[in-house]
Amino acid sequence: MKYFLLPVIATLLTACASSTTTVPTTLPSHTLMKEGGLYQTSGYGLVQDDSEKSATFNANQSCSMFKKMPVVTKMESKYQGTVGEDVNKTVTMVSGILKSMTGKNYGTTATDKDYKTTLEFRCQ
Repeated sequence: MKYFLLPVIATLLTACASSTTTVPTTLPSHTLMKEGGLYQTSGYGLVQDDSEKSATFNANQSCSMFKKMPVVTKMESKYQGTVGEDVNKTVTMVSGILKSMTGKNYGTTATDKDYKTTLEFRCQ
């Protein structure tokens, strides 16, 4: 009787050990699924380059769930700060000059969400 159960137990253990892992079907919260196999994500930054890097990182993270790479179909960046973009750049520049002369930080009007980049992409 002992020897009869051994193959049964071995078969069950082998079946459990060889079960495949499934790809998660829940996208990260920063990614939206659109029709036609497209996805959309956004990234924010103090400067436009930072927002583009953030959006690209989000797209890479989303496609990596499927072991694929993002292919961007549309990218749009815009300034959405509290003051005008030119005013913001001027205040930041003057603040930097004053800091280098006096050693005191006078601050800026910039925030880490001044620029927003929206990416539309598909995973391939």
